[in-house]
Amino acid sequence: MATQTHVVLLHAYSSRNSGDGLLVDLSVTLLNEALGEGTRVSIVAADPGSFPQYPDVYPAPVLADSGMTRLGAGAAGLMFPIDSNGRMRALLQLLKSADLVVGVGGGYLRARNCIEALKLEAGHLLQMRAARLADKPTVYLPQSIGPTMPAEPLRSHLSGMLSGFSSVFVRDNRSLAFLERNANTLRAPDLAVLDFERRSEQIMTRARKARPAVSHVAFVLRRAPGWSAQQRGRYESATRTLIHQLGETCRISFAVQSRGRGNDDLAYYRSIGIDGEPTTLKDLLVKDTPDVVVSVRLHGVLESVLNGVPSYHLSYERKGFGAYADLGLHDWVANAADFDAGKVAATIMAPDAIRAFWANASSGFERIRSGRDSILAALRTARNA
Repeated sequence: MATQTHVVLLHAYSSRNSGDGLLVDLSVTLLNEALGEGTRVSIVAADPGSFPQYPDVYPAPVLADSGMTRLGAGAAGLMFPIDSNGRMRALLQLLKSADLVVGVGGGYLRARNCIEALKLEAGHLLQMRAARLADKPTVYLPQSIGPTMPAEPLRSHLSGMLSGFSSVFVRDNRSLAFLERNANTLRAPDLAVLDFERRSEQIMTRARKARPAVSHVAFVLRRAPGWSAQQRGRYESATRTLIHQLGETCRISFAVQSRGRGNDDLAYYRSIGIDGEPTTLKDLLVKDTPDVVVSVRLHGVLESVLNGVPSYHLSYERKGFGAYADLGLHDWVANAADFDAGKVAATIMAPDAIRAFWANASSGFERIRSGRDSILAALRTARNA
């Protein structure tokens, strides 16, 4: 009888943000596909209580704390990364019991300013340091990586730590360029894009049932993260214009995808004067399926696509452009900080828009399949090392 493989999955956040919860679900699915359905997956999460469906979840050092406790733990972690943090010691023990360490896919290894750089160092880099100390085979699933702020010591430190792992997959070309000196870096699609290919037959079956004309558009909006006042102003003005233009001929719905700490879509809707009780995107896609979704959140976009609903992505960072390039949907993505509402509306309302969307998406299947095979092979190779 084969021995059960034990994997520790690092860097999980919270399923209260459905995009982050989806990344954990997709990571676990990928691990079971690569290593067998009996694989034991221990999850290390910032919000462990939000993953009740998994039996083996542990609080992340620093990130699982809150308020002043979190601040104090972060400071202690920076000065005494091992000895002063009980959760860090527990994490090391867990990692040493594992056959393989895996970093969940996502965009947590970045920083746009000094505050985010401190959070990165005190939180996620602490987990990376533990993985290095445990000296176990380690694979990081598709990431967006690299501080955008001019902080060369942090950039060099992050690149150097990642160079010691078995494989590091990146989901966009900027991240690939950042790690170009690391021989273990490989380009692959976002986890949700990989799942799109795996479920392509099911998705296309749903897509073929869609109405050819667009009469119901759902929006998934969020507060613009880390932008200047001018960028926020352009974003809010353009989204209002887009809602008005589409609302002249379509029914408009609003959906929330995140209610997590400091990341509350409903609060943002209230701040821009949208009343009522928007449902979750997951429920809307099932109970009142729109013809098109316009989403600022990438995983709102991809959740829509996975459910057979075309989605226009107003992207606020590199991961969105990378994902839509992998899907072959270059005409359905724009910069959220500087987009032309008229052009977006024209793309969505074009006479053959829905058919063209799915024709372009299906063209990327082979490229996506190749990326999935590369990740599965890397996981198996690392497990057997």
